[in-house]
Amino acid sequence: MNETKLKDLFVSSLESGRILINNGDSMSLVNPGDEIRIKNEAYFGQFDLVIAVLSRTEKQSEFGGANDFYNNLLMRTGQLMEFAKSEKCTIDSISFYPVELKSNSDTLDARLPNQIINAILTFGRSIVVLDEKHVNKRSLRFLRLLPATIVGYTGRENYFRVLSVFVRFVNDGMLNLPKRSFVNILHDNGILEDADRLYHRLSKLERINQKIVFISCTTPE
Repeated sequence: MNETKLKDLFVSSLESGRILINNGDSMSLVNPGDEIRIKNEAYFGQFDLVIAVLSRTEKQSEFGGANDFYNNLLMRTGQLMEFAKSEKCTIDSISFYPVELKSNSDTLDARLPNQIINAILTFGRSIVVLDEKHVNKRSLRFLRLLPATIVGYTGRENYFRVLSVFVRFVNDGMLNLPKRSFVNILHDNGILEDADRLYHRLSKLERINQKIVFISCTTPE
């Protein structure tokens, strides 16, 4: 099938709880009562899909546990706040899942690791969704080495299956500038502007970058 059909099937599977794990249960990306927001071709087309899950009930720690969960809130506060404002919710109720789709029309090549790294640096995680053709031992031998959760289409209705899981949540992100280090480097190279002023300007630049990502992810389709 083509990418559009695969995308529609995956979204339908996500909404109906038909992404299965090895024991036959469904993947707990979305819990009962959660709300889903979906952005196609997010962040200027760099991600096929970005899925935002909003939990209006008590938020559960995910991936590496409470430490990773709260570290993510610390490292991506600015990013999460942009989405929280538009949805009128708290930042700890939001989970973002960037998705890369590989249909039968696509090839698995050197671009995929770069796409995964880009997703991890932006959102802390990556999900790769494969069409039937790519769900084979040869492909999976390579894909399971990548830092991403791999989901494959079963070929039956809108059922998908989790083929491998990458559980680590990456807290460092490309949108978080090492501001103090930058200020010191500038001073060491003869740029003697007031350190506080430099720091605040870098903070504003960081904030602008974060807004660009999340405005592109929250603009209605």
